[in-house]
Amino acid sequence: MSSSLAEQQQQALAEFAKKREALMEARSQIKSISVTARSRDGAVEITIGTDGTPSGLRFPNNKFKEMTGQALAASVLEAMAASKAQVASRATAIMEAVGGTGPGTMDGGVLDRLNLDKLLDGGSLQEIFARRHGGDKRG
Repeated sequence: MSSSLAEQQQQALAEFAKKREALMEARSQIKSISVTARSRDGAVEITIGTDGTPSGLRFPNNKFKEMTGQALAASVLEAMAASKAQVASRATAIMEAVGGTGPGTMDGGVLDRLNLDKLLDGGSLQEIFARRHGGDKRG
């Protein structure tokens, strides 16, 4: 049985709308990711969100007082790298769950690489189609 072109188009639009909604939910989940990781030596704990910016830095014990500056810096960088890796892993899992592609392990913020804001903030499906078909008269 073959569907008419209009029925196929409606089905495709419905599937697109469903996928877009799932991606919008994924974007929301990704934006809320916050991970805290500790250096292997336990001297430093860093919390990082999806933009890669630290939102928390803690020294859970006084071990840092006995460390050289170089050793403390290495612990900070280690905890930061661990946090970033966990953020990327969680974001990848969320995207894979909705059938999208994860961000991998490139540098930068997860949302920068996924650019979901640009993809999803075009308005409603009707608004997108109106602009595509001359309904939006902006310059």
